[in-house]
This record gives sequence, structure tokens and C-alpha cells, in this order.
Amino acid sequence: MTEPGYSLSRHSSADGSGTRIDVVVRAERDTTVDAVSIAVADLAGPETILEQGYQSWSVVRRCRPDDVRPERLSLPDTARGMHQACIGDAGARVGGDQFLVTDGGVAGWLGGTQHLGTVTVDPVDGSVVATALLDDISLAAGETFALDPLWVATGDPGPLYSEYVDLWAASAEGGARAAGHAPVGWCSWYQYFASVTPDDIRRNLKLCAAHDIELVQIDDGYQSAIGDWFDAAPGWEGAVSALAVEIAEAGCRPGLWTAPFLAGENSRLYADHPDWVVRHHSGHPLRAAYNLEGGGGWAFALDTTQAEVLDHLRDLYARLTALGYGYHKIDFCYAAALEGSRHDSSATRAQALRAGLLAVRDGIGDDAFLLGCGCPFGPAVGIVDAMRVSPDVAPVWEPAASWPGYRESAPAAVNAIQASVLRAPLHRRLWINDPDCLLLTRLPAAGRDALVHAVAASGAFVVLSDDLEHYGADEWAIVDRVRAAIADRDRPLDIADPFADPIVVSGQAVGWEL
Repeated sequence: MTEPGYSLSRHSSADGSGTRIDVVVRAERDTTVDAVSIAVADLAGPETILEQGYQSWSVVRRCRPDDVRPERLSLPDTARGMHQACIGDAGARVGGDQFLVTDGGVAGWLGGTQHLGTVTVDPVDGSVVATALLDDISLAAGETFALDPLWVATGDPGPLYSEYVDLWAASAEGGARAAGHAPVGWCSWYQYFASVTPDDIRRNLKLCAAHDIELVQIDDGYQSAIGDWFDAAPGWEGAVSALAVEIAEAGCRPGLWTAPFLAGENSRLYADHPDWVVRHHSGHPLRAAYNLEGGGGWAFALDTTQAEVLDHLRDLYARLTALGYGYHKIDFCYAAALEGSRHDSSATRAQALRAGLLAVRDGIGDDAFLLGCGCPFGPAVGIVDAMRVSPDVAPVWEPAASWPGYRESAPAAVNAIQASVLRAPLHRRLWINDPDCLLLTRLPAAGRDALVHAVAASGAFVVLSDDLEHYGADEWAIVDRVRAAIADRDRPLDIADPFADPIVVSGQAVGWEL
């Protein structure tokens, strides 16, 4: 076996209820470093864990360490990379991306600015290993690279889960953006999908204004192709700029959906700048998403280690904000963190994603509201105001289809509820949790009631996504009740025991069973 061209220095110190571990990698000669692993002996042998992937829609579930779901092994790299930080873990071992909650405690990386990280459990011997994914970064002889700190604590997993997130938030560059106002809003997606028209927005805008709905967000469907955000789809010519004015004049906040790190294969952006995309190891453009509802086939991942790409993002979002859009939902953000070949070989995937997110924030300014979706959590802390913490709710209770082994990530109300509950302690610590939209007209009665209860109990983020002309007195009464409930429950949340049934979510000694 070839000796690695680097050495490690490690320092441990007490930190709250646990131990903080700081590790620095030093290159002894010019070398590349793929991953650095740290054994977490104190948590070895858990019987139950909370598995979770690295981004908003990833699987979140309670399971045994040997429930590895080997069917994931058969999936293409795109599918596995969409759900998990480390493609090689898929189907071989389970654990937590960024952090792992077990029945015996918590281990997690205190930050994600330097690298993506995992904490996994061996399905045979139960050993626990934290791994910093360094993505074959190039280091010159004598160069050092400090890992994000690792925190390990044993004991009651409920309180430790919250303590870990508090420490993570405190370590964020510039501080976590967790104190902003979350508007009650409406978006077009789940009623109209990519077939939305300007008149659909206008009809719902009238009802939003009449019922004190603060935000009106235009979702996917207005653009000609993914990446061409200023090129209008048929029927949308001039409407995006006009609607920003109309929404503001109605007393609501204009919001807009984009996917900043994607370029559709049919887009003018890709035609003009084919060198701006991440490359697969085969040399072809890296495929990041397929069959977005507007059509157009594959979308490729933009390489956010290129200065020209970052300049493009800053300019794009400054222009969109200048139209009047002070609320931005950015989607499919994992694209900037997929495994592939980038211009800057010294940057990790986490650094690449964070550079892209910072460019978006630079473009919109500090006062605009930024909601991340489909976004790896670690690199986004301190940049986004809110984060989707669940898969798409969808106007169905159970998922109709999913990737093999990733059923919990498929669009469905039950999956959105489960993920939002299990990630409740992130709320008002790292950001405002977004449990996805509240749908009142197309779910079975029991499913609708469960969704209403979960959204009302999970924090502050309430966005409707029905045709509001279908609302009667009962639906508007539900909206009023949810609005009143979140006014009382919008605070940092805790889970008494993440492995209990039912789960109790609490905030300042006020609890709700879910």
C-alpha cells in the first residue's frame, strides 16, 4: 500500500456535553487527498439511527444500521449523488450526512464550509466513522487544510440533537441567518406546475391581497429553458417584470423561483457557454437533473469554481432583484456539489457550492429573502434565510413512484411531514425551516388534517399552493388557525426523543405530538 502524501494533527477539547475534535491535514509532498476518516468509538454499536442524506429532499428515516438498502447500488451515479454526499456509501452502509443521531448520542461536523462530511455505521461490526470528503483536492508540499471541527457526545439523543445544532450555528461564518421574518405566502407550483400562466398569478393575487397573504411567488414555468431566466416561455413575454410591479402594488411581496446552478441542454446559457459546466469523469457534461416539468431533457451542473460563472450569478440575481423580486427560492442547489471534474482542483465540492451560494447572496443583497431547496445543508448555513427540510409535499398522500431505496425522498405529503418533524431542531437555529407547501383542496381529509397539524407545529413557514378560487370559508378558516398557531410556536424547536412513537416536538416547554 502506498503511503499517503500527507499527515494529520489532531486536537481534542471539551465542548458543552461533548468533545470537539480539530484535525489539520498537512501535505508532506505534492499530493491529492480524497477523504479523511475519524473513528468515533464512543458511539459504536447503535441499535437505531437516524439516517439522513445531505440535501433537502434526501431520505430521513429511523432505521437499524444493517438496513443498508442494497438496491441503491444499482442506481446511476446521478441518482445516488442527488441523495447522498458520498456515492460509495449508497447501498453499502447507512448513516448521516453532516451529522448522525443514534440511540446513544450524536456525532456531527460543526460546519460545512470546508468539505462535505458523513458519519456512517458499519453494518457488520457497528463501528462508527466520521469522514471528511475532500474530493481529491490538490495540496502542494507544506500546504495545510483544516477540517471543519467534529463534535461527539454520548447520552440522551433528544437534548444532544439540539445542543449539536446550537454549536453548529454558533460556528457558522458570519452567524446563522435564523432570526428573519417568514412571510405567509402563496406559490404557483402545486396547482399549475410548469403550465402556469400570468393570468393564473393575477387571479390568485387578488385573493392573496384580500386575505393578507404577504408573499406571491412565481414558480417554474415562466422561463424558456432552465438557465435562461430572462428568456420568456410562450405567453410570458414581459410578464415577469410586469407582475413584480402588480404584486407589489397589491400590497404583497414578489417572489421568484430559479435553479441557479443548472443549465438546460436546450438552453441558450449552455449553447453560449459549454465550458461553464462540471464534467463527468467520461469528459461529458455532468447531468444533474432530468425532465423538469417544463421539459427540455437533461440539465447540466454549472462549475461554480470558475470566476466567470460566479460573475454571471451575481449579475443575474442583481438583475432579478432590480425587477422587484426581493424573495428568491433557489432550487436544485445540490447540482453545484455533485461529484465531477471542476476548473479548480483545489476546491472541495462544499467550497464550490458555498461559492455559488455566496454569489447569489451578493447579487440579491443582504436585505432580500433567500430560500434554499434541494440544497446540501452544511455549506448553506449563514447564507440562506430559510431552507426546505423535506421532499416535495405533492398533492398526494403516498408516493406514486421513487428511486429504488429512496422511497422517503419521493414527492408525497407523508414524506414531507416525516422529514419536517425529524429535522425540527434545525428551525430558528440554522435558518427558518420550510416544511413545503400547505395544500388544502386535493388531499384526503385525514391527510390534509395531518399536513395542517405538521405545518402549524413545525415553525413559521406557511406557503399555500392551491388555486385560491377553490377556497371556501372552511379553507380560509384553516389558514387563519395556522397563522395564529405559528405566531405562538415560532421558536427554536426540540425533539424529546427522536426514536419515540409518537415524536414530541417542543419549544420552550410547549409540546406537540406528531
